[in-house]
Amino acid sequence: MADSSLVGISGRLSFKDGGADPDKSMVLQRIQGGKRVNVGYVTQATNTKQINWLKGVLKWKDNKIPRDSTYVTYREITIPPVMYITLCTLAACGIILALSLFGFNIVFRSNRSVKMSSPNINNMLLFGCMMCYSTVFLKPTETTYGAVCKARVCLFCIGFTVTFGALFTKTWRVHRIFTNKKLKMVRTIKDYQLLAIIGILVAVISGVLIAWEAVGPHSVVVQYLEKEVHMEGNDAEIRPFVRMCRSDYSVYFGWAIYIIEGALLSFGAFLAWETRHVKIEALNDSQQIGLCLYNVVVLSAVGLTLSLLLENEVVMLYGITSGCIIIGTTVTQLVVFLPKIHAVHSKVETAVQNNGAMFKSNTRSGPATNTKATDDHTSDKH
Repeated sequence: MADSSLVGISGRLSFKDGGADPDKSMVLQRIQGGKRVNVGYVTQATNTKQINWLKGVLKWKDNKIPRDSTYVTYREITIPPVMYITLCTLAACGIILALSLFGFNIVFRSNRSVKMSSPNINNMLLFGCMMCYSTVFLKPTETTYGAVCKARVCLFCIGFTVTFGALFTKTWRVHRIFTNKKLKMVRTIKDYQLLAIIGILVAVISGVLIAWEAVGPHSVVVQYLEKEVHMEGNDAEIRPFVRMCRSDYSVYFGWAIYIIEGALLSFGAFLAWETRHVKIEALNDSQQIGLCLYNVVVLSAVGLTLSLLLENEVVMLYGITSGCIIIGTTVTQLVVFLPKIHAVHSKVETAVQNNGAMFKSNTRSGPATNTKATDDHTSDKH
């Protein structure tokens, strides 16, 4: 209205201060209900102007004053509290389960069934599981700190490597001992050698992560979801946005980690298949490990596919990936430890010893390679 200027019968009229002759009055009218209705008066004097609106005369549709432009508001997409609390509760239960199994390993470490299954390596497996569970507590959204992004990636990658590196090394030891067809040399593989292999795998993944952060560090970026922009009443436009963890080189380094972890899972599955006929149940975890690997391969494939398809669906993506982590990690712990808990509870010590005796009698025709390897494997030194 201040910029309006027109020529009337009495001369030029303007709402702008000093834009018209003084001592002029104007009537403001509006068509309401098909009639002209006086809604206010404008009086001008030298260097002064006053608009007097008539109270209760103006009527607007739905009692809402129309806007002179679109009112834009920004709304952050957040993870629903119910979903976050539920997933965190399940992850916390998984950590408690891992700690309970760790205590079981310590208390019954002298039991033959537990000792023959490499309790030290099983403890490493539990440590990796707890690292994987911890990633659920770190939201990939609603943060302004890049350190949260880095911690989430590092915890999951290293935890995954430790967990399935432990399964891989256990299967590798069984494969090395019981596939010695020529029986020309004694093979004793200690736990420290397996821990060294796990350390090498972790070092490789850590090297990739360090290079990743050095070249293209993770940071929090704000992404506006243009496809989800919608209008509300009274010309209000809602533009949703999310805070996401991003890296400029995530494609290259991410796929490098996928390939390394995929090769680890594939080789572990191959070794589990090769040792499936070993008959000492307490020593051989190939069937359980194979089941864990197949379970994780399926969940990893589902999680990876959905993460590529639902890149901007942060809420759904968080729920799916966290669910895959919780299910896969929990199944791994239960499949590996339930047979041992059952063996200890059922007191099958005698049965295990009889199986070991049968194995020794079957190898008497050749050098005592496998027998010594088995005895070394079950010794307290490792």
